[in-house]
Amino acid sequence: MKIVCLGGGHGLAQVLKAIKPLASNLTAIIATTDNGGSTGRLRHTQQCVALGDIRRCCLELVEDNSLLHTVFGHRFSGGELEGHSLGNLALLGLLQLTNSATEAVAQFNAILGNSQTVLPMSDEPVDLVATMQNGQTFIGECEIDALNQLPERICLTKPVNAHESAIKAINDADVVLIGPGSTISSVMPALLVGNIAHALQSTSACKIFVENISRENSVMAQLKEETVVNWLKKMVGYKFCDMSLSPAAIAQISNSALCSSHCAKHLHNIEQLHVVFTQLLLVKSD
Repeated sequence: MKIVCLGGGHGLAQVLKAIKPLASNLTAIIATTDNGGSTGRLRHTQQCVALGDIRRCCLELVEDNSLLHTVFGHRFSGGELEGHSLGNLALLGLLQLTNSATEAVAQFNAILGNSQTVLPMSDEPVDLVATMQNGQTFIGECEIDALNQLPERICLTKPVNAHESAIKAINDADVVLIGPGSTISSVMPALLVGNIAHALQSTSACKIFVENISRENSVMAQLKEETVVNWLKKMVGYKFCDMSLSPAAIAQISNSALCSSHCAKHLHNIEQLHVVFTQLLLVKSD
């Protein structure tokens, strides 16, 4: 079964860890609009795509006790490298050598020994833009995450497209998983990419939006949980999913499959996601 996972942040990384044992053909398409922390500093000085979520997702596909997982997950302390991740710097080096984010990520994934495909949502650096009801605009995820009112409109700073391999993966997929994670900063960016939007509307794959199992600690908390999907459809301008997995549905599926009682109530949980995906893929294969 061909599975595509779409998103960013910790949410997509945990989805990959949860679904890796179940998938022989897995592609992750990762949002690249983050502008905080080490990633934000590198973006500012190097004018590159966001590398942090890419690093995180690639490392989640490696065994936790792997030396490579430990080395590339290391963060420096002190001096000019304070807070930078070795994995981010390695990706930056590969990006400068290849002049292609897609190729840089492929080589980094190969170094880690991963057989799965990891792709950036675009090879071009781009940011999120939020427009408020009064016309005021905010650029960048950090600024948007700090808003205390929901934006009237969200878009990218310029039109960008994904690499053709990402589009082929979506078109050929049996299942496309979208989310979970921060709705605006992790889920929405890739949905705003031109050819990804077109592919999601034309693919025959079953597109599943995985909702967060607890309320976001962001401006999205102003929406009722049951309205998040409709709000997201309005923002991106098209029907991006065929079905959504609500917190209630996730709980019911995982409980019926005897998910252990220590499934933590965060935005997403690896054990619970693994149980849910196992059940969904069994139904899909039938």
